[in-house]
Amino acid sequence: SRVASVGNSCTCGGRAANVCGGPMAGQINIESMLGATIKVATTFGEEFEGELYCVDVNGSNTVNSVVLCERLPNGNVNYRWTKANIIQAVTASAAPASNSSEQDLPFVDLRQVESQAQKAEDVAAAHIKRLGVGVSEYAQEVFDAISKTMEATWDGEDIKVLGVRITKPYDPLKNVTGDNQQVIDRITKVIQNELARKKKASVGKG
Repeated sequence: SRVASVGNSCTCGGRAANVCGGPMAGQINIESMLGATIKVATTFGEEFEGELYCVDVNGSNTVNSVVLCERLPNGNVNYRWTKANIIQAVTASAAPASNSSEQDLPFVDLRQVESQAQKAEDVAAAHIKRLGVGVSEYAQEVFDAISKTMEATWDGEDIKVLGVRITKPYDPLKNVTGDNQQVIDRITKVIQNELARKKKASVGKG
């Protein structure tokens, strides 16, 4: 909760009221003021203005401290924490927006957050698994091309897919070996297409 208990006097609509332990403390619903734009004057002669973001109320409904949200021109925000015993006066210049407390502090489903974090970790782990270690850029491109339609894994600098092994320099006619000729033909076609794509891209740049 953002309710916690404000200082010596509060002016609302031109009327002053004590809300920090004063005689009207129990008559004012401090929670209803959350989100209001207020100006605070302290016993040290300081004045600052911002949105009433949080109030700290003790068991006797007396305010201990307040937090103001100061919105800066550059879009950033400052949060100013002030103890109630140094607040001399509080002036409200704008009423809180409708349902501002609920909008500022939306419900967070921690199970959903945990699930999303786990999915992100799984995606990152899968991506890392697809990256070869110490391999050439071309080798990685061959792996990525094959992985679009088949499950491929790295074995050092070799690429393994469906019982077929592709060794460096990854020549489709010389470096694709295995027992399944159908898979070999399919992989050979993929590598040949990748070579053609690279050649076309190179010509385009030239």
